[in-house]
Amino acid sequence: MTGVPTVLITVEPEQSRMARPPRALWPVDYGLGNPLGMPEDAEVQKKIIREALDLVVNPSEPGRTYELKL
Repeated sequence: MTGVPTVLITVEPEQSRMARPPRALWPVDYGLGNPLGMPEDAEVQKKIIREALDLVVNPSEPGRTYELKL
């Protein structure tokens, strides 16, 4: 299969599973309005983005939601 690799960063993993994304990342401690962490918290934001990019570059199990606990 060819195409553009994608990863969904989600705060509602159960809802996201219904959309069947190719892969999803769930930053567990963050919710609606702050899926990448709190404003001005660049270090946490970078960690979440790096994890998401790693899933794009190194995909494993299709359809899986990966939990990220920081």
